[in-house]
Amino acid sequence: MRITLAQLEAFFWTAQLGSAQKAAHHMNLAQPTISLRLKDLSEALGIEILERSTRGSIMSAEGRRLLPRIKTIMAEIQGIQQQDADRAISGPIRVGLAEGFAVSCLAPLLSALTAAHPALEPEWVVSTSTTLETSLLEDRLDLGVLLNPLGHEKLALKPLGAQPTTWVAPASWKLTSPVAPKDLRDKPIIANPPPSAMYRQVTHWFALAGVQPEKISICTSVAVMPELIAAGLGAGILPTGMASRHVSEGKIQMLASSPAIENGRLFLGSREGVNDLKIVAIERTLRRVLEDLHYLV
Repeated sequence: MRITLAQLEAFFWTAQLGSAQKAAHHMNLAQPTISLRLKDLSEALGIEILERSTRGSIMSAEGRRLLPRIKTIMAEIQGIQQQDADRAISGPIRVGLAEGFAVSCLAPLLSALTAAHPALEPEWVVSTSTTLETSLLEDRLDLGVLLNPLGHEKLALKPLGAQPTTWVAPASWKLTSPVAPKDLRDKPIIANPPPSAMYRQVTHWFALAGVQPEKISICTSVAVMPELIAAGLGAGILPTGMASRHVSEGKIQMLASSPAIENGRLFLGSREGVNDLKIVAIERTLRRVLEDLHYLV
């Protein structure tokens, strides 16, 4: 007699739940069906996997030795089933990413999504977090990775973690770390427009010392800011992972600061009450990518 998956499954759930009756209820089968499968498995293996007791049938010593191997088999089967379910997730989804985050994370995220969910069709929108937040509220996006979101009752926000952030200045300025607000007060500062997360980070840092920067130049693109800083046109606050790419060229320096910069908080945002498997799939993949990159503090 050959061993069947149905027999292994019956034994697995009987062991997990403590009785054939509970296993039958979980598997939506009649108890005699479960009992027959257990009997057939015992005969196929040539061992007694269950034995009688005053409490009914319990696992024998042979059954206890067999259980870890069956658990491994069931885990592999569940993994295959989950993979098939993941690959069945398909169709378009509109995803917004805060630009500083996208520079470092979009490529590995897209690669991982393509491998895990080849039928998924993400449309990427890269912008400031506040713009993405508005797009979510207006149903122009399905999902967004947001930096220090303002928050709204119609949005569901799930925390991802802290994004390391640093002051960056032209190397030609030859500033000494750590810098304080008084050291940068008379320097040109480059930031996203208000009320962006970056603008709030900049103004909050100066406000902690009771000073205001004399000049803030507004730039809507985080990706362009390193070019402006490298050209000696101003200092700014950037995600550390993004800034480190430009430091090696010798035109930009990262600066420790006192007080320390408050790291940006990343959230996954979607409209409240929306239950979409595509969103779940992207969230699961995103968290795995962030962990692999060691991106978050």
